[in-house]
Amino acid sequence: MRVIRHRKLPIRLVSEDKLTYDMLNAIKLNMAYDGWEAWVDEYGEWFSPHKPNPKQLELFTEEEYLG
Repeated sequence: MRVIRHRKLPIRLVSEDKLTYDMLNAIKLNMAYDGWEAWVDEYGEWFSPHKPNPKQLELFTEEEYLG
């Protein structure tokens, strides 16, 4: 199998590799330890489900931080 979907939420997991028990277990462990931190969206951008707080003061711009 290469595609699975959630039965209640509109979510599909599509894999280029077969979704074996070991692969699904690795995905589960990765989500438990890293959450969304290791996911990249379809545009190659790091995915973050958290919206930035517009009231938060940023001390540096991303360019200044990355140097």
